[in-house]
Amino acid sequence: MKRFCCLLLAGSSVMSVVQPVIAEPLLHVPSPDWREQIIYFALTDRFNDGDPANNDQGTGEYDPKDHRKFSGGDLNGLKAQLDYMQKLGATALWLTPPVANQWWYPKGQYGGYHGYWATDFKSIDPHFGTLEDYKALSDGLHRRGMYLIQDIVVNHTGNFFGYEGVYDSADTTKNFQVFDDNHPGNRFPTQAPFHLVDRHNPVDVKADIYHWTPPITDYNDPAQEFTYQLANLADLNTSNPQVRETLKDSYRYWIETVGVDAFRVDTAKYVEHDFWNDFLHAPNGIMAAARGTGRNDFLAFGEIFDGSAPMENSGEHKLVSFLGTEDKPELNSVIGFPLYFELERVLAEGAPTAQLAYRLEQQMAVYPDPWVIPNFVDNHDTRRFLSSGSLQSFSQAMAVIFTVPGIPVIYQGDEQALTQTRQAMFAGGYGSQQSQFDTNSAMFRYVRDLAALRLSDKALTHGDLTILASSSQGAGVLGFERSYQTPSAPASQVEERQSQRTLVLMNTAQSTQLLANMPLQSGHWQLVFDENGAVSSAIGKHSLSSDGELTMSLPAKAIRVYRWTGESTSAQATAKPELTLETHIQGRTLTEDTLLQGLFTKPDTPLLLVLNGNLDGAVLLTVSADGKWQYQLPIRAFGKWPQSINLYAPELGLAGETVTFTTQVDNPAWQLEMTDPVGDEKYQRPLHVNSGAQRDITAASVRSGGSVLELILTMAEISNSWLPAQGFDNVSFDIYFDLSSQLPDPKGTKALPDLKASMPEGRWHLGHTLHGWGNTLFIPGDGNSAGINTRLRVAPAPQISVDKAAGTLTLRYQGEGLGLKQWDGVKIYITTWDRSGEGDLRLVTPEATSWSFGGGNSDSFLIMDSLWLDTELRP
Repeated sequence: MKRFCCLLLAGSSVMSVVQPVIAEPLLHVPSPDWREQIIYFALTDRFNDGDPANNDQGTGEYDPKDHRKFSGGDLNGLKAQLDYMQKLGATALWLTPPVANQWWYPKGQYGGYHGYWATDFKSIDPHFGTLEDYKALSDGLHRRGMYLIQDIVVNHTGNFFGYEGVYDSADTTKNFQVFDDNHPGNRFPTQAPFHLVDRHNPVDVKADIYHWTPPITDYNDPAQEFTYQLANLADLNTSNPQVRETLKDSYRYWIETVGVDAFRVDTAKYVEHDFWNDFLHAPNGIMAAARGTGRNDFLAFGEIFDGSAPMENSGEHKLVSFLGTEDKPELNSVIGFPLYFELERVLAEGAPTAQLAYRLEQQMAVYPDPWVIPNFVDNHDTRRFLSSGSLQSFSQAMAVIFTVPGIPVIYQGDEQALTQTRQAMFAGGYGSQQSQFDTNSAMFRYVRDLAALRLSDKALTHGDLTILASSSQGAGVLGFERSYQTPSAPASQVEERQSQRTLVLMNTAQSTQLLANMPLQSGHWQLVFDENGAVSSAIGKHSLSSDGELTMSLPAKAIRVYRWTGESTSAQATAKPELTLETHIQGRTLTEDTLLQGLFTKPDTPLLLVLNGNLDGAVLLTVSADGKWQYQLPIRAFGKWPQSINLYAPELGLAGETVTFTTQVDNPAWQLEMTDPVGDEKYQRPLHVNSGAQRDITAASVRSGGSVLELILTMAEISNSWLPAQGFDNVSFDIYFDLSSQLPDPKGTKALPDLKASMPEGRWHLGHTLHGWGNTLFIPGDGNSAGINTRLRVAPAPQISVDKAAGTLTLRYQGEGLGLKQWDGVKIYITTWDRSGEGDLRLVTPEATSWSFGGGNSDSFLIMDSLWLDTELRP
């Protein structure tokens, strides 16, 4: 048995025991350069269970099989997987709020496992562990050179009161109710003064801690945005000095006691601007506390859940308003929601890459410091990209956030290609029968390579961004350059002052695309990354050269990242053959078939006419001996569409100038109209305040010409209460197309995925799921009994336009990208229901609740209203 050494002190009979040295936890470290960080975002309860003993607190709040309840993840579980995060390339951990929470909300039948319903902002929730556990996590991160980001809430506490009936702002006691249902998990605030929740109690009213208001119904009304409840969450009166001081004290505590390095600020858009200046920048505010611990660049990035419409930047300006001014600063960063929405539109839905190019330019132009904007593809409040986009498109989306200015954020499970928003990472947690911590999975290795690429390249972490190529016609090429000029060096080290340049090319289309005459710094460019991950090869192999312009083909869904290796040796320029389109169509609108003519002075070389960059569908032109060619361009697509043409000689690597024009066909080849009875919904409606007749179809109209089909749905009611990305909410559509008349092998399938229903007749070959935050087109997959691969995502998704006043949604499907030349004889089955923002179908229960339909059970079909359209029966 080992013993401690004992020493006899001279002149004394006292024996001194040498104790083992226990290192103090490393809690306080200087702020990093946030431009060089990669954030891993973990939903604590769904990440990893490090201590099963704290899972069940005995109030019925724990059930890992139920998505509404605690699943078992905790702080020790996070600490146990720090090596996993570090292997991935993450340098910082952002965790959801670890504070004491309301465990169960009886009225809403949902739990506070997520951490955003606080009962005490200065205590750790027992499900997550102890204060010492949190300190150990901080220590574990800091000793790895990593950083701790805590999610915080100042806008609200939990679901503690509301209004049952009409709200009267002149008498806020009227219809007021405390939600004090007798349930052991319905825990009310214990931290003063947030326990003062009763409008009928004079003491609570005098304290004025909360706004006595109902849920927001108009998100465009600033008064509601800043003072009404988000859902039924008790809205804090953040203008009250006592509220402000308590919140400052609460959140200084986590910096000073645990060593938090940054804050992510939840629901920041719902708190008045003056609060942020006081909370963050007052002498006793957050920044002062951070500086007191040696953190001189404490990052506080806010959730301003706003986007911008395509080719418009109001969202960026809304976000920037929460940064304040030089004289009165507020947050010092905001999460990049406008880019998030654009990634979805362009990469998942197949919208024109010009929209993403514009969004990146606005990110650089509008944000004062775009290099510290956290950019993400998925988070805990939105449906996962892979619930609507393909794996190839998801890989492109991840490549974008790692190669543009900003801080990349990896949401847990992104690196494992998960499809459920709040699926647990650990075996036995919600939605996971097995562990998801696979460091050998293809997506883990891909994201790891992206992280290594970014952290090895100053151009990617610090550089400027220049758009070089994009498509206004649809899915296609996107090209941009990142450039960084190294700091000045002595004349003896002139080479150190050279520019670092990185080129990023993508093809978002499902066909090979032509990149024509893209301006590019002359010299050699070495390929370092593609859709398979890092490319390791000798200089010269997998490289390209530019003489100031670049013309090449890009395979479908390609990703190419090149680094500039320097100027190439000048080669003698050779004369290029003449290649022209002589018919003037640039900028014109073509309404009928048009004869195109031109000249190519090397007639013995193949010449292609490329429409909208699509090389797979290019037309091989016949060129006469004298170099003349002609082609009859068909104009069939119903509606008005932007188009482009290129002439391309692939053997010469030669492309003519891009010619852009518009086609317009006003009269459809055929159309069909049908009505549907009003009020023929099949279940009781959900009971929340914004739920009405949004699921009731009253009419439908179908029009088609060429490869375009237009479907107009007339609804009993259209709302946009939650500011949905698609322009409508409180309804989801699942639409199925029987294309037997158009397909050579019309196999199809009869079962309707997730709806517990089947086609009324025939089989479906193309499906479409549409709701306020999702627009997904898919075809049948090789599904199994577990529901895996029942759908394969395709693009482009239809264009959506909403006329709230007229009660109509217009959907325009473009068949060309789907291999459909026309839609004659199509049969369409239209169904309605509702989905959460994460894309999950609402439940149906015997009695309706706030968020479930009534009149059914777990075996019931999930269709509220439906309409069958058989276009073969049109007049």
